[in-house]
Amino acid sequence: MELPRIDTSNLWDKTYSVLKHQIIRRHFTPNEKISIPDLAFKLGVSRTPVRDALNRLEMEGLVKTVSKVGTFVVAINTQDIIDIMDTRLMLELWVIEKLGQADKDVRQNAIMNMENILLRSSQLIGADQVDDYLSADYNMAFHIEFMKIGQNQKHIDIYLRLMDYRYITMKSSIVSSEMVRAAQLQHEEIIHAMKSGTTEEIRKVIRLHLEDSQQRLLKVISDHGGMI
Repeated sequence: MELPRIDTSNLWDKTYSVLKHQIIRRHFTPNEKISIPDLAFKLGVSRTPVRDALNRLEMEGLVKTVSKVGTFVVAINTQDIIDIMDTRLMLELWVIEKLGQADKDVRQNAIMNMENILLRSSQLIGADQVDDYLSADYNMAFHIEFMKIGQNQKHIDIYLRLMDYRYITMKSSIVSSEMVRAAQLQHEEIIHAMKSGTTEEIRKVIRLHLEDSQQRLLKVISDHGGMI
């Protein structure tokens, strides 16, 4: 595997960023053992920043270290998806509880941004350019705009870390055109509910969207032997 050599300024953060990108984009396979000397050689750095990067990635749940055995890339399995989606639902329902208290301009700005995201993404979906849609990650952008309504940066940071798994599924071999189109329609329903629905209606469409996404991802994992 070819890895980009790292500019030595701000070495530790850059080593971490490169390794995280390679792991969540699945340039390493699930459960692959990571060789620190090999990574250090390929990146053109010493072993120390590599060890530090792997320690940080382990805290984020992207790698795991087995004593006297080595460090391995963490696979995503059925329980991981269930846990992630439960936490996403909890955070988005919290935002819904804050909607009534949110400044009108904050709410309207979020709706406008979410509509713009749907407009741009619909052009790619209409042209059946799924890979481009996934690369732009319009799904993430849509949900982060929704999360901004709550005006809690800590919650947004948690949400972003939870969404690391999405990079792993950003391949048309995993996420089909049908899945993308279904999500797009559900996003439209969310905006409609935010404009004219009650809090209960917004809660309902958010829950249905995340539950549908969960079931589709669980099927993907099942089709790939129980992990991705």
